[in-house]
Amino acid sequence: MVTRAESVTRRLREAVLGGAYMPGGRLNEMALAEAMQVSRTPVRAALGALFAEGLLDYEPNCGYVVRRLSLDEAVHIYTVRATLEGLAARLAAETGLADAARQRFRETLDEMERLVAGDSWGDAEQQRWGDLNIAFHGQIIAASGNGYLANSIQRTRTLPLLTESGVRTFLAERAVVWWDRAAYRRSQDDHLDLGEAILARQGGRAEAVMREHVERAGRLIGRKLANRSEAALALS
Repeated sequence: MVTRAESVTRRLREAVLGGAYMPGGRLNEMALAEAMQVSRTPVRAALGALFAEGLLDYEPNCGYVVRRLSLDEAVHIYTVRATLEGLAARLAAETGLADAARQRFRETLDEMERLVAGDSWGDAEQQRWGDLNIAFHGQIIAASGNGYLANSIQRTRTLPLLTESGVRTFLAERAVVWWDRAAYRRSQDDHLDLGEAILARQGGRAEAVMREHVERAGRLIGRKLANRSEAALALS
């Protein structure tokens, strides 16, 4: 059964990630309680939980604010994520996948490959590939068998970002929609190498491929965000 505090935490998390509050914006405990028609106790618990998740910062004499990240911090987060996901890939390879998990893993890889190699490459294909990309990484994390590692990785995936020019986005797998098709192809080649290493139980190789895969994505996303920031400044 979901408690009141858990329900409020979920609603507040969705509001932050959905853009209801801009990075740097203050979250007032009393105002939130009134808006959600709850007491201040579950709101206080929700704010603490989102602070622990890294979505909020706490500022003296101000209280909780939505976390603001610079472009440099965004790239740094990808560096950390590369290390964590690299470890997950190594553990998944060394532990091995059960038969059912192995079958799902192969099916995910196969469908991603059909999409990237196909003649059609529009919004629908990109959306589906993005969903499968999330599933692929999730399957590897689950196969690592380390819940603490999984939670740590999740914290690197949904942080709100506000560039200096006011361009707002999120650090998340959805950032791949900014890539051209050649970048999708390169990413998919990484996935194929990862799949081969994990299924062959080559832990060191799986870790190395995953780390470079995520670090490359971070570099690309950093450049894309920087370009968006410069474009917004030119228009202001």
